[in-house]
Amino acid sequence: MADRSGYIGRAPGDSSVTVARQTFSPTGITTDFTFASGYIPGYFDIFINGAKMIEGSDYTSTDGSTFVILNGGAISGDVIEGVAYKAFNAATATVGIYSGGDPISTQANILNFVGTGNTFALRGSTVDISISGGGAGAGGTWSNYDSNAGVTTTKKVKIQNNLEVTGVTTSTGGFVGALTGNVTGNIAGATGSFTGNVSVGGTLTYEDVTNVDSVGLVTARTGVRIVGGGLTVTGVSTFHNDISIPGNRDILMGGAADDTTGALKIYNNSNRFFEIYSTSKEAYIRNTGSDANGININANATVTLGGGGTGSFSIEASNDGTAKLYGPGPLLKLQTTSGGISITGTSTCTGGVQIGAGQSFGANGPTAVYYGDGSNLTNLPAAGLTTEALVSSGITTTLNLTAAQDHKVTASGITTITVSGGTEADSHTVRIINSGITTVGFSTYFLFPSGSAPSLPTASGAISLISFTVNRVGAGGTQLLAGASLNFS
Repeated sequence: MADRSGYIGRAPGDSSVTVARQTFSPTGITTDFTFASGYIPGYFDIFINGAKMIEGSDYTSTDGSTFVILNGGAISGDVIEGVAYKAFNAATATVGIYSGGDPISTQANILNFVGTGNTFALRGSTVDISISGGGAGAGGTWSNYDSNAGVTTTKKVKIQNNLEVTGVTTSTGGFVGALTGNVTGNIAGATGSFTGNVSVGGTLTYEDVTNVDSVGLVTARTGVRIVGGGLTVTGVSTFHNDISIPGNRDILMGGAADDTTGALKIYNNSNRFFEIYSTSKEAYIRNTGSDANGININANATVTLGGGGTGSFSIEASNDGTAKLYGPGPLLKLQTTSGGISITGTSTCTGGVQIGAGQSFGANGPTAVYYGDGSNLTNLPAAGLTTEALVSSGITTTLNLTAAQDHKVTASGITTITVSGGTEADSHTVRIINSGITTVGFSTYFLFPSGSAPSLPTASGAISLISFTVNRVGAGGTQLLAGASLNFS
């Protein structure tokens, strides 16, 4: 068998033979298993439910640690037992090395001590090794450290494998060479000095640094306080909350720190929307574009509100004490003067116009009314009648007594005549011309001498004339005193 020098079973040089066993109870279908104590390939048997399996046909075990059940694996309810046969030879066996109860190695073949002044003592199955202080062998001077059980040497120590330290690591001479690899846990220190660059892939938390140069995003969780030197920003700055400027402070914009001839501009996407702008003599608060409006403080000491665009309006306050209203566009519409105001164009007043203490103009419906004694009115047109012409076709026709005194009605079909407005004692006439066969009646506002409405001719082309006077208008109802009708057919 392999590694047995031709011997089957125990070789004469073996100190003893040990057997390691481990059972497994799979849940569900399982093929891969790990033998905890390890095995020597070729010296490892598998039993399933008490039946010995055949290596290569029923299972494989090649790496000294794991084995694989073939033919679909084991299932729930199976009991698998692994048996490893291990020969122990004192000349070639591995040795477990411990220090203070902690394992140093479990696979060492040779334990070599360099230097003098060391003692060894056999204690049962354990060998105790003491390294005595005061000696100066090849390992240097070894002694206790810091009044505690430890080791110190005046020689260099070279570690060609991993070094694991539990506790505090102190270096009085610093570190030479690149410090690479991952560090788990926290690193805390009182001070640190770096003459080159420091690269941090995650979050960096620090206090009282002189210069910070970050190629990525810097997040300050409790704010940023700049107590000197100012803040220089290149690129876009985004503020998600309010910007508060303390009292008695300025916002200066321009090429230099004391240059106040710049502009504060607020943009809407890529289009300029609003700006506060100043030159050496003027200042503007305005939106920009072809229809720009805003507040302009001009060099000639005028203040303009609005302006811009052909359809816009603006107000200008000049340094001479006058005010001007423009619009649409640059057209002057109203201007104050030392004696009053000057208006260009038509002025519309929805209420009355007061002139002096006792004169005013007003309106009574569509008619302009002058209030006052009229003693100073001149160039009035001669008094005359106003005619209202109406066409009625089988409907009720209303005479507007306020608008006219003479009323002409061209009627056809069945027509009823009524009135609106009027002033007491005003006299009116109504002329009725039939257009086709026509029957004309009157509303109850009309009162006739006979007590009933007259019978007017119905033939086409007939002409009738009725005169009446307004007797009453108001809450009691309109009352018209009509005379007899005249037939001019």
